[in-house]
Amino acid sequence: MPQLHADRAVTSYRHAGSGPALLLLHAGASSGVQWERAIAALAPRWSVAAPDLYGHGQTPCPEDMTPETLLARQVAVLLALLDVLGGPARVVGHSYGAVLALSLAATAPERVRDLVLVEPVAFGLLAPGDPALAPVEAVEAECRALVLAGDSAAATRRFLDFWSDPELWDFLPEADRLAIVAGARERHFIGGPAVFGAPFAAADLARITCPVRLVIGDDGPAAPRAVAERLAASLPQVEPITVPGAGHMLPLTHHRAFLRLVEAMP
Repeated sequence: MPQLHADRAVTSYRHAGSGPALLLLHAGASSGVQWERAIAALAPRWSVAAPDLYGHGQTPCPEDMTPETLLARQVAVLLALLDVLGGPARVVGHSYGAVLALSLAATAPERVRDLVLVEPVAFGLLAPGDPALAPVEAVEAECRALVLAGDSAAATRRFLDFWSDPELWDFLPEADRLAIVAGARERHFIGGPAVFGAPFAAADLARITCPVRLVIGDDGPAAPRAVAERLAASLPQVEPITVPGAGHMLPLTHHRAFLRLVEAMP
């Protein structure tokens, strides 16, 4: 994979195709490998890049990273990657990646042509005590306790059980399991607190004037749907879309529908 040197660190990313720039940002407990089928389908019409975000895949998390610095530093890397792609990009973010896509668009709106946000987990937009947050907070607390107890594998399995198919762990190749487990501490003590707590003040959202497609499923955890409702009420150009029968991992489970939604933006 090519590597990008930015933010005093090295980011690995996948790149294929030519044409308008398209940036794919993966979910937590994943990496750019999530997008391999999508890249193959989109590359004939787009210049597609899919980075391994900090602490995922082949991109290590810098030792001095904190929840308070993650978003700004990751956005700096994404801007450097857009320099490689050239031109304003269509930015697709899934779950964790959707929060980073929002941060990118709020920081540099001129660099983002439009956004596709899938199952966003910007839980800082929800009021404390929102009922939709209770299951998420319970799972996060359980995962952090397991990591502190030295059982990152159990923490990872619990995380995947909640956010994706409960049987996914049993079907993952061993190498993929090891890679996901290796990122458990960063996921639950840096990445999770950073994206779940991202405040996104009204002024931040007001800077996102590009078209936004909000894509959710109706069969996953309720919290992303609550976030999507808040974003739909706050962003000036937004199109909410629900994919029937889809859960949180809809880019994988509903691959063709997802590709149509990505390519059919106005």
